[in-house]
Amino acid sequence: MKLLSVILINIFAFTLLNAQTTMCFKENHTSMSTIETVKLDGGLCQSKNSVKDMHKKGWSTDDIKINNSNYIYIFKKKTALLADIDMDALELKVVKKLQDAEKEKKKIAKEKAVRGKINAGRKTYMNKCESCHGPQGLMRAENTSRAIGNFTLNEFIITMRGYKNNDKDFNRGRAMIMKPWADTATSNDIKNIYVYLKSLKNDTTTNKEKK
Repeated sequence: MKLLSVILINIFAFTLLNAQTTMCFKENHTSMSTIETVKLDGGLCQSKNSVKDMHKKGWSTDDIKINNSNYIYIFKKKTALLADIDMDALELKVVKKLQDAEKEKKKIAKEKAVRGKINAGRKTYMNKCESCHGPQGLMRAENTSRAIGNFTLNEFIITMRGYKNNDKDFNRGRAMIMKPWADTATSNDIKNIYVYLKSLKNDTTTNKEKK
């Protein structure tokens, strides 16, 4: 956002200094499919002209800068000096920047979702599981519980289902301690715990590789 603010402060002066170059922008625009047709602000666009409108008036897109959902277009007037611009290459460049920005947004959203699962899993695990299974899910209480830190997600789900349904194979030893928790645990609780324990394992592997 700081980059956008600095650029916007200089838009008016930039346009006056170079009559053949102007800079327009659109803040908080989330649809890539409409960015070329929406009215742009600033520069010679003045909230009246879209990218397509500027092209019709003889302006070409020289560059595009993307910062989150903010778009900044730099237009240049077609002159003899700019006649040799490869418009196809420039168009590909603009499309690539838009695609890269969309990929980055999806990546950030995915990482945020994973962090949410890890945090939720950590809270549930520490409250419900750690005392018997240890801080990383590798402890076997009195040799009756299993090292759940090595479970696959499918093993987690099947095991919890067995406790919940009073499966005869799970109705033994300290397994009955799991029954009340299995009855109330949601599928999200189980997945979040799995993601949390997996994150601990990944952190351990990463630290060993660094050494």
